[in-house]
Amino acid sequence: MSGIDPNDFIEELLFCLKEKDIVKAKALLQFASDSEIDPEVQTRALMELGRAPEDLVFPLLEQLTRVEIKNPEFQDALYELILDKAFGNSELVISYITQGDKENQIIYLRAAGDLILTEAAPALLNLLSTETDSEILLQTARSLGAMRLPEALPALGTLTDHPDLKLQHGAIFAMADVGGREAIDQIKAVITGTRESDLIAVEALAEIQDQYALDTLASLLESRHTHIRDAAIDQLIEIGNKAVPILTSAIANAQADYMVHLLTTLGYIGDQAALPTILDIINLKPRDPNIRQAAYEALDRLPSTKSAISLAGGLQDEVEAVRMSAARAVDKNISKVLVAGLKNIVREENQDALHAVSALMDSGVDGIFNFLLEEESFLNLATTHLVSKASPEVRNNFLSLLKDKGKQELAQTMGAAVKKKSAKISPKSYEIFVVDDSKMMLKLYQNKLTAMGYSPTLFQFPEEVLPAVAVSKPDLIITDLNMPKINGIQLTLEIRKKYSRQELPIIMITTQSDFVEAEEPGIASKVDDTYLSKKGINKILHKPFTDEELRTNINNFL
Repeated sequence: MSGIDPNDFIEELLFCLKEKDIVKAKALLQFASDSEIDPEVQTRALMELGRAPEDLVFPLLEQLTRVEIKNPEFQDALYELILDKAFGNSELVISYITQGDKENQIIYLRAAGDLILTEAAPALLNLLSTETDSEILLQTARSLGAMRLPEALPALGTLTDHPDLKLQHGAIFAMADVGGREAIDQIKAVITGTRESDLIAVEALAEIQDQYALDTLASLLESRHTHIRDAAIDQLIEIGNKAVPILTSAIANAQADYMVHLLTTLGYIGDQAALPTILDIINLKPRDPNIRQAAYEALDRLPSTKSAISLAGGLQDEVEAVRMSAARAVDKNISKVLVAGLKNIVREENQDALHAVSALMDSGVDGIFNFLLEEESFLNLATTHLVSKASPEVRNNFLSLLKDKGKQELAQTMGAAVKKKSAKISPKSYEIFVVDDSKMMLKLYQNKLTAMGYSPTLFQFPEEVLPAVAVSKPDLIITDLNMPKINGIQLTLEIRKKYSRQELPIIMITTQSDFVEAEEPGIASKVDDTYLSKKGINKILHKPFTDEELRTNINNFL
């Protein structure tokens, strides 16, 4: 302490309080800073102020807010005392809100919200229309949100267009605190696809979590804006089981792309309550293969013996990506019924049987092989796939599995056949990066590209691609559009900071049949050469695509 006796300080404060000498007490409290008195004396001073009447103590508390006291415990105690004195004294609070200096205005605005002093609401609403200081406006918005007054929504809505982003975000969350249909509609209106506040608005909707808010959040999965859709998926996954009835209900009337995102979200939530809806979709055999694939990927995350027949049928789907998704789910749903169904399929030794065995092998679902290795028909089909199409990784994995199961002679025979076939293939020296958050899709790309003679480098996490590209430029990048954290568009824009479309071609893969992005609210931009050039994409390829389509597009750039 710097020259001030603590006992003298407290005695002088008590005298001022007794005599109601506000002027002298204010002058004394100027010396309450950290440099003048220690924390114990500061705490004692607060205790004595707490015993004083409100009309006397309010000006003194105002003085203390201006004194440089960095002790966080003191700051908390000071605010608690302000709350205690403000309770039941709304007129005093309002007077400080409307007439105090900035620091005190903010403190008493906060107190009005914490104490839910609705009597102060008119003063707060007036501030929203007259004040220009962003910090004061932000605390005003927060306090109106805490009061949950619907009449504050129009005024809060005007702040969502304010140039200060922090204030925009505060207003959005204040509307979420108010809640109700009107607030939800206003928050949704903020989401245009072109604003920095889009993701904040999605997060605010997720905080409300009533039926209408969840319906609204689910509807955002239908958005054509990747970042909005991804943010909504993340929030719904975080909400979890509570969102499942909303998502399953939305499936009933969903269009193809919307249904894919609904199924994906249900799979990540992982609630068994979604299983009947997903199985119903599979049993209906939708024409769109992207829906079938999404359904099987969801089953991969929802193990159940009820899935057996559906999974066996999925292995015979006409589209390879769907078959592989069904195969991935097989390993999580092995049952007697499923094993029996698979044995019946492979014993046919036809094209469908080869598709099923190829999908199982390519997907790396080794568990099911324990039940099939004694089936001669399975081994015949496995040999055909290893020799004709399987990637080196799949070949090595399966031959190693045979050796582990005591079938060394069979492994040697298959290995010799594979070696003879591989010697005829001349590998291509181009470097291709493939980016997809789905392990199954990465395996699919690996198989296809290996069959074409390439040795691709695979990335499940798009954020790992950028440092890899910085170290060594590949000849081509193939990337999915819909990925967490960094979607395909964002990844492309980052890469374009270093390499042009001519220097490093990028093929974008998407399930969307009419991929558009809004450049301005209400205006959609079609995918044409101008759009692709603007986003840095060389080509968009829609799922499902054939081997020939993939080969042709790759050859166009290599």
